[in-house]
Amino acid sequence: MRLYLRLLRDTIDFLGWRFPAIIVLMTLVGLTEGLSIALLLPLLDRIGISQTATANVASVAIEKIVGAAGVSGNATGILLLVTGVAFALAVLFIVLGWISAVVTRRYASYRRSQLFETFLRADWSFFVGHKSGELTSALVTECERLAQSFTIGLYLVSTFVVTVVYLGIAVLVSWQVTLALVCCGLLLALAMGSVYRRSYAAGSALSPLSVDLQSAMGESFAGIKIVKATTSENRIQARVDRILAKLDKVATVALFLPSFARGWFEFAAFALLATILVFAKTGLGLAAGNIIVVVALFVRLSPRLTTMQAQIHNLNGFIHAIEVVDRLREEAASLAEPAYNAVDTLPVDMPTSLAIKGVQVCFGERVVLKNVDLTWPIPGMVGIIGGSGAGKSTLIHTIIGLVAPSSGTITLGDYRLSPQVLHAWRRQIGYVPQETLLFHASVRDNLTLAKPDASLEEIEMAARRAQAHDFIAALPEGYDTVVGDQGVKLSGGQRQRLGIARALLTSPVLLVLDEAMSALDAQSEAELMQTLEALRSQMGILIVAHRLGAVRTADLICVLEAGEVIEAGTWNDLMDRKSRLFKLVEAQSFAHGDMAVVRHSADEMAQARAVGASAT
Repeated sequence: MRLYLRLLRDTIDFLGWRFPAIIVLMTLVGLTEGLSIALLLPLLDRIGISQTATANVASVAIEKIVGAAGVSGNATGILLLVTGVAFALAVLFIVLGWISAVVTRRYASYRRSQLFETFLRADWSFFVGHKSGELTSALVTECERLAQSFTIGLYLVSTFVVTVVYLGIAVLVSWQVTLALVCCGLLLALAMGSVYRRSYAAGSALSPLSVDLQSAMGESFAGIKIVKATTSENRIQARVDRILAKLDKVATVALFLPSFARGWFEFAAFALLATILVFAKTGLGLAAGNIIVVVALFVRLSPRLTTMQAQIHNLNGFIHAIEVVDRLREEAASLAEPAYNAVDTLPVDMPTSLAIKGVQVCFGERVVLKNVDLTWPIPGMVGIIGGSGAGKSTLIHTIIGLVAPSSGTITLGDYRLSPQVLHAWRRQIGYVPQETLLFHASVRDNLTLAKPDASLEEIEMAARRAQAHDFIAALPEGYDTVVGDQGVKLSGGQRQRLGIARALLTSPVLLVLDEAMSALDAQSEAELMQTLEALRSQMGILIVAHRLGAVRTADLICVLEAGEVIEAGTWNDLMDRKSRLFKLVEAQSFAHGDMAVVRHSADEMAQARAVGASAT
């Protein structure tokens, strides 16, 4: 009942003034339909089928309507009146159907748009805590199930209104027969209680299974390269099949129960109606005309009631979607970033600096960054290195405002990173992650993601800086070439160069390269490093790299370990200390047989270079 009331409140909130207007229209449909049947009373009387000896409220009211229409004297006139009312009913019914279809689709679109926007506005921690398949399932599957619930809810409200109108007319015609039918109908509904509970339970199980299926399939397609490379197709198929088997079992019950309920309800309703009619004639002595009208009312109402039974079971299968959608929306809203303001700017005067003071980041009880203190000038180049799990990515995420520090401050010039300036802060930063996100769109559309009004000259200049213009020009349609889903038509190096070009297009104060050169070949990396060397006098450049040679010329190199900056300085200074950087260079040199990254003036590294060369 709680979810039903929740759906009703949501429907009323969405429709606003349209909800009472639709109720009025539904009432008109019920009244018109009831009137078309009630007009059978005088029609039957004119053709010789008697009513009760004593005029009842219904017959008196109908006779007044017939008299007002000027057709009280003949059956043909009443027949034309009945036909006219039936035509009006058809028009009202079609209008109601159109309105219901329109508001249902608008509700579905509204719910999807609302949920998607809430997701987009949530901070990074929300996405870290949820599988992408869960969010996709909520937007696609659960919102569609919610729209189905909305449709069924409107149908049930309509059926309820029409039923009330019918019962009112039936009571006026013969309250005895009506009371008997209503009591039997209530007993029948109570008898179906266990079936309702089973359909409700089946509906509750559908949502998590749909999430599992969406996640499994999404992960399989996202990792299709490794699936094929490891010949894991059978294992992935088995995983999906297990979920499908569970889903089939639950869905079969959810789909079967409406038919089961409808079959038994129709049988019982027919038997009860026949029994009551016989009893009404023999036991109560009701006139044939009144019995026929009551029968006509219930015959017309019976399909609605049986369909309503089935729809209630369908609703039990769909209604849990409102709980899933609202839960995720409320959670995302509670983690929302500040409202986006397109005119927010940070007028940073160059030269400036980025200062990180006492920054600590905790994920629950786990401390990921510990009291990081760094300051570097802009323009200039800074390198961040460290082993896996050292905290490099967390530091980058904190700098661009994806992760809020538990303590400490980050300032860019005169501006401190805070929720109030978050979006303006990010517009000063060009971020290039290790895995470049590309949409199934043209090269131009992908490059102008953050600057949609960029001119062709600006786009080409950014591409040239990123060493991407030549390969773009060689594509079939140049900058208008569609790159495919996640840039599947491009190589890894090409995707990364597009990511770098996209970041450069915004002319950022700070360019952040988070392992952004990992997929570049040696020549492309060398060309890009030349570009960065030229840019370092115009902006700040922050490079996070495993390839230590990429940070050799940096003005400042910071070595992270277990979330702490254990040493910082220039390449030569750190190499002279023979501490952590020295060991990392030595290890990487042995691993790759490449001693070019080792400082030539260091005698110990010269010896390591000789060992590395002999190993090669």
